[in-house]
Amino acid sequence: MKPLLFSASVALLALAACSPAAAPVAETTAPVAETAAAPTPVAITVPAGDYVVDPTHASLTFKVQHFGLAFYSMKFKTFDATVAFDPANIANTKVTASLKPSDLVVGYPADYAANHPGSKFTSWEDDLANSTNFLDAGAHPAITFVSTSVEPSGERTAKVTGDLTLKGVTKPVTLDVTFAGELAAHPFAKAPAIGFSATGTFKRSDFGLDYLVPNIGDDVSVEIEGDFIQKVAS
Repeated sequence: MKPLLFSASVALLALAACSPAAAPVAETTAPVAETAAAPTPVAITVPAGDYVVDPTHASLTFKVQHFGLAFYSMKFKTFDATVAFDPANIANTKVTASLKPSDLVVGYPADYAANHPGSKFTSWEDDLANSTNFLDAGAHPAITFVSTSVEPSGERTAKVTGDLTLKGVTKPVTLDVTFAGELAAHPFAKAPAIGFSATGTFKRSDFGLDYLVPNIGDDVSVEIEGDFIQKVAS
């Protein structure tokens, strides 16, 4: 058996030696990735100036995750905002906003008193607004945002970074803002108008609001919708 195996091995080596050499593999050059051109912002035709939020056509909502399940919403009823808008150079735009933490809606259909025996608060809204565990509106009657930079990020979008002051603590927060539309003349206000949507996230623990973390989520999602009408000098 050994001579047969040896003979077979020699035969295979001989065939390999007589076989034509494999053609060299052509070198391929990896395609050079094309750099995407920066999107050109859409042309905005409303004039520059101060645009003030229309509170009857705007909403401002904070959302946190509840016990790892769905998100629980807190909607602020009283707020104002002004956009010092420069359509020719979006980076020059300034944003300021202020809201009242004492005036909010969460929707709590259950019996608050029965579910919170011994509480000094009359409703869940009252508790969230005025408890020192939450917004403590008595000591901190306003939540404010003042932009520090506006950076165009797409054809209809920009990143607006600013200082958020909540419960006496100031931290930077970035909002992703989308230009929703414009009117040369609002049908009722008879002045130029523009619409924006914005979203962002911040950690409530950064502002001293760490009560019930992590059972109630630390990340607060911000959702803003608003019509803004140009403030016309009287």
